[in-house]
Amino acid sequence: MRQPLRPTTRRAPRWDAVRRAPRGWSLYLLLGGLLVLAAPLLPAGPAAVAQSGLQGVTALLMIRQIRRYGLDRARPWRMVVAGTAATWSATALCWGVGWVWLENAALLELYRILIACSSLLGLAVLALLSGRGGSTRSALLEAGIMTVGAAMPVWAFLIHPLLHGAPRVDSHLVVTLVAPVVDLFMLGLAVRLTLGKGRPPWLVLTGLGYGMLLVSDGLHLTNLAAGRPDGPLSLVAWMCWPLLVGAAALHPSLAGAGTVQAREVGGRTRVAVFLTLTVASPLLSVAGIGLLADPLSSGPARSHAELGITAMTVLLAVLLVARLDLVARVAEARAVALDRQAGQLTAQADELSAALRRQDALQRRLAHRASHDALTGLANRTLFAEVVQDAITAHAARPGGPPPALLLLDLDGFKDVNDTYGHPVGDELLTVVARRLRGLVTGGQTLARPGGDEFAVVLPGATLDQALALARRVLAAVQAPYHLGGRELYLTTSIGVLAEVAAATASEALRDVDLALYAAKSAGKNQVVVFDGELRAARMRQTRIATGLRRALARGEFALHYQPVVDLATGDIRSVEALLRWIPEGGEPVRPDVFIPVAEETGLIVEIGLWVLEQACADARRWHESHGITVAVNVSGRQLRDETFSDAVLAMLDRHELPERALTLEITESMLLATTQVETTRIVEVLTRLREHGVRIALDDFGTGYSSLSYLRALPVDVLKIDRSFTTPLTEADHQRTRAFTRAIVELSASLGLSTIVEGVETREQADVLRQMGSPLGQGYLFSRPVTAERIDDLLLVAPWKRAA
Repeated sequence: MRQPLRPTTRRAPRWDAVRRAPRGWSLYLLLGGLLVLAAPLLPAGPAAVAQSGLQGVTALLMIRQIRRYGLDRARPWRMVVAGTAATWSATALCWGVGWVWLENAALLELYRILIACSSLLGLAVLALLSGRGGSTRSALLEAGIMTVGAAMPVWAFLIHPLLHGAPRVDSHLVVTLVAPVVDLFMLGLAVRLTLGKGRPPWLVLTGLGYGMLLVSDGLHLTNLAAGRPDGPLSLVAWMCWPLLVGAAALHPSLAGAGTVQAREVGGRTRVAVFLTLTVASPLLSVAGIGLLADPLSSGPARSHAELGITAMTVLLAVLLVARLDLVARVAEARAVALDRQAGQLTAQADELSAALRRQDALQRRLAHRASHDALTGLANRTLFAEVVQDAITAHAARPGGPPPALLLLDLDGFKDVNDTYGHPVGDELLTVVARRLRGLVTGGQTLARPGGDEFAVVLPGATLDQALALARRVLAAVQAPYHLGGRELYLTTSIGVLAEVAAATASEALRDVDLALYAAKSAGKNQVVVFDGELRAARMRQTRIATGLRRALARGEFALHYQPVVDLATGDIRSVEALLRWIPEGGEPVRPDVFIPVAEETGLIVEIGLWVLEQACADARRWHESHGITVAVNVSGRQLRDETFSDAVLAMLDRHELPERALTLEITESMLLATTQVETTRIVEVLTRLREHGVRIALDDFGTGYSSLSYLRALPVDVLKIDRSFTTPLTEADHQRTRAFTRAIVELSASLGLSTIVEGVETREQADVLRQMGSPLGQGYLFSRPVTAERIDDLLLVAPWKRAA
């Protein structure tokens, strides 16, 4: 092949992107065009150099662009590289040097052989590219039809007159005749590639190059038959061929040549082209023979011309029939495939119909599951919120009656059931509760299970009395005993009620009823609490306190004060209790009974408690080293439920080099009463581990709970702290029973080998009474209010109460 075709990328660029691309190809076309026009004006030697140079530059551009776009990975483009190298070598060496300069006939023959090989290689490349995206046979047949149709007028107007008028017909002339035929077929393949939509510009330029090659070989044939040398037009046409191919190589659209395919030619385009070639070419060719031949002559020359036209017409007809046969076979194959696909589609349609029915049923089940609780079948949180919002919207549209009322209830002690008997029993218990509640809900009301052990009822247009009446029935229904798997279980419930309060949105209504439920839980459970504005205000205050606690941790607004525990016999300080104080920056101190419950509820007590332990251990080290003083720190149930608590305490003691026996952890009875049996067991395990390491455990506020004696038997306790409620009336004559209880606790403690500390000692008389009872230790304002660590240092040196009268 004479010149390269074109390179490739992974996908063809859009034409609007090509128009914005660099214009190097147009500059090359302009400069090369000037060289082509100037070549005929040059002597033979410089003209040959210009021709070879243009051919060489084009070859280098083709090789470079093919590698740049990764086209050399495909076989057709590797053949393009080989043909380009062969054409350049033949033109530069064999023709330019061997014939123009050295006039060596053998090198001229080698040039013709290399050009012929290059042409055949070009045919192979075009055939391979034409087969992409369709049938190679189809592409070759269509290219053959176009080539034969175009060859008829060429035969009539060019080749036959040349052969008839040539002084002699030798082998060189016959070989030269083959070149235009090959060029014509390559042009047909190139045109076949450009047919269809989206013609890439590089392919159009290449097709024009092959057209100029056909013109050049035709002029060369004409000159050879007439016995004259090639003229300027032949040279210009020959040089236009590499010029156009080089411009195609530089065009940005070459980036998409890797995906070039012979698109299926549209039916109308194919019919128009084939009809023109089939009808117009023979008629035009016969008319041409009649015009060019002598009208009075009917010799062999005219017969030969007509015979050639007849042979090509027959060949064209054969090609058309072969193409039509191929079309018929393809149509038949497609019909069979369509029948097969129709059968498959029918079966698939039946399957699809069945699948759609199954999908519809599945969607209905999924929709139900998405809006209902899987365990009880009640409305879930999502549907519950939608029902509340619909009720609010309906009331807003008809504001005459009362707004919708809500009941939100939480089962008391349900977690203990799960922890004790397992989740299967807990799930069964929930289904029984749901069944009982269904019996209480009337038409128009919605029963839901928002989650966990919570249930809710929506009562559209209910008054407060109606809502409270239903709440009382719910309390009674839940309290009835449950018989599950041979067990008899009992539950209570806490209920929050929102009634006769107009809420703007469902989220606002749920927030308010949840506040009422929280208040019912805090009030001792098994209660019904109706929402009012004060609950919301209280929650806002609690939120502000929680925010302030987080800020206090970050800003260091917490401080520890210590209250001494004194030996009532000697007046010596035996230990100190660490008490947390919060003094906001630029504000008044916040009482512990205000912020401690909030810290407990939000979980901040864990982090705050670790800070208290850290600071208390740091302060107690010097007191223990100098005076043997121990420190007591209050801990909460949340801290003890933390799995890392015991390790954290031991690590602090080790970090501050404080012996374990110098630390006492104080717990309260109320803390244990607020936990389930499983949680109480876990807390006891944590306390036992710490006690085994030497940490002492004190039971604070002893005597105020409901099961103090049972805790004394189960808990690993070292110290009992008697609540101040047993201390205040000790000096009053009409409170002998209180004095008897105090004496009994002191004696019980002594018999169990426990230390006793009496809180709330404020007068000398109280201290004397306690000393007479045998209570060794006391704590209260008589000795000192809670003071800073620096003030404890002073008290250890001088105890002012020893000198009190």
